[in-house]
Formats: sequence, C-alpha cells, structure tokens
Amino acid sequence: MRWIPCVLATALFAGVATEASAQQIMIAWGDEVNTLLLTNAALQAEIKLTGEQKGKLKPVTEKQAKFNKEFIDAFGPDAKAGFDLVQFNVMREKQAELAAEVKTALDNALTADQRKRLKQIALQAMNFMIFNDPDVAPKGPAYTDAQKAAMKEVGAALKLSDEQKKAVNGLADGVSKDSRKIREEAALGGLTPAGVGLDPEKVAAVNAKLDKVRKEAWVKVETALNESQKKTWKELVGEPFDLSKLRPTPKK
Repeated sequence: MRWIPCVLATALFAGVATEASAQQIMIAWGDEVNTLLLTNAALQAEIKLTGEQKGKLKPVTEKQAKFNKEFIDAFGPDAKAGFDLVQFNVMREKQAELAAEVKTALDNALTADQRKRLKQIALQAMNFMIFNDPDVAPKGPAYTDAQKAAMKEVGAALKLSDEQKKAVNGLADGVSKDSRKIREEAALGGLTPAGVGLDPEKVAAVNAKLDKVRKEAWVKVETALNESQKKTWKELVGEPFDLSKLRPTPKK
C-alpha cells in the first residue's frame, strides 16, 4: 500500500515554530495520540481526564514541553544552523524514549476504559496506514514499534482477503492522488496545510475538502468488509472521533 504522507515534511519546510506544531511532528513518529493527550483539550474531554489525573501527568507533560522547545530551537525557522540529519536522528531517538515514558505514565494514571478509548482514537488517527503490512518498509519514514503493533493487531483481527486488501489499497491510492491534487490546486504543493505563514481560511477550506475525500473513502472501506469484519472493526475503533480537533490552528 502506498504510504500516506505525514506532517513531518510540512514542519520542516513550511517553517513551523510553535509547540502545537512540534506535537505534529510527533505524529510522524507514532504514539501521537498519547503525546497529544497531555495538552489537547478536546482529547482530554473525550476520555474524561480528571484534574487529579492531569496532576499525575504534570511531570511528563513538562518534560514533553521542554523537548518540544528544544526541537523547535534546533529545527524551527529561527534556528541558526541548517538542517542537521544527525542531530535530527538524535532528537528522534530522544522522542522515542520520551514516548515510552509518556505511555507508562498514562498506563498508571488512566482507567481501563480511558485507555481503551485512547487506543481506539489512536487507531483512527493512523488512517489508511492501519491496513499496511508492518513487515514491508514504507516509502516514507520508518514505522514505529507502536505503529507496527497496531497494524499487526488490526490485520490479525480483520483477516482481510487478498481481494479486500487490493480494494483497500486502491482506495488509499485514490485518497493520496485526490489529496495531492487538492493541495496543488490550492497552491500548497504536496505539504499538509498546517504551517505558519499559510492563510488560515485557505487551510480550513483545503482541510474540509481533504476530510470529505477521506470520509467518502472510509465509507467504501467499510462496504468492502463482511458483517463479521464490520463488527470487529467497530470494536477496534469505537465511535468516530473528530480528528480535526487534533490539528493545531495555523498562524499567519
């Protein structure tokens, strides 16, 4: 299956320089929903995070904020040096360690129902990538261990036939093609429209079109599943969550 581009390229090339945008980069690395829960109000409300739980998560939240600042200082538009791949990989490893620490903190602080709902949203956030083969190297950044585990879990649960996999692959490729066309027509190129310097109204219009394309494709995906698979899929992802609530607001 064609790899669905993540927001990493946008952060590096569009001059993103906010903590929210640093969180976007975490999406490219996996465990994004866990990380976003630390500060995203909509996500906190969805799983009913309490004040006491926020207090327990405060140490790791502060550590994540510190990392976000370090990353923006190193790779944001005000960075003195150019892009340093070696330093970037060091930061990526550091984030992977922090992601593991965040997960441990959440496992200790959240209830079983909260962890279940958070996992459901995490599967939704992976979009069509959830159906990829974790053992086949992607065209973009390598899969994280968390992403691979999620793909394996969904693959084992749904047991898609070769015909179904072909249908899903076709839908994913169609979404990629249509999304690229929408961005190009809006003069946003192949980048996800979420960077600093872009017109917020244009970004909102493009996002609305992209959301429409994805939603229509997901309807077709569910149509390709048999009744047993549909039931299993519903149990895996739960009720749809508005993923647009995880997007940072673009600034001019």
